[in-house]
Amino acid sequence: MKEIAIEAKGVFIPRGIELPCLDQNKEWEYVPNKDIKVGSLVSGGDVLGFVNENTLFQNHKIMSDPKVSGKIVEVFPEGNYTVAQPICVVETPSGEQKELSMSHFWPVRTPRPYVEKL
Repeated sequence: MKEIAIEAKGVFIPRGIELPCLDQNKEWEYVPNKDIKVGSLVSGGDVLGFVNENTLFQNHKIMSDPKVSGKIVEVFPEGNYTVAQPICVVETPSGEQKELSMSHFWPVRTPRPYVEKL
């Protein structure tokens, strides 16, 4: 809330203010998933690791970007990372290498993929 007030330069929020949902400078203690190793195949939604977010979410799952799949080329070690820093590198079937971080952009109007509706 404080960031919005600083950006708006007042208590009223004008139209067009855009701020990231998560603090881009805060470092989180990241623990990689022990099942994810170099050479593992990953697809959207696979758990890459965990972050202790708060007392309510002690094992917050960090999941792979739904639009990326391929083979793990590099896994970064346990440590403190910001949400924008890479935590692993995936080689897609087309040969392109993509860095995955703890957050990714997902448009509000694009529905999440699912197998079946429960």
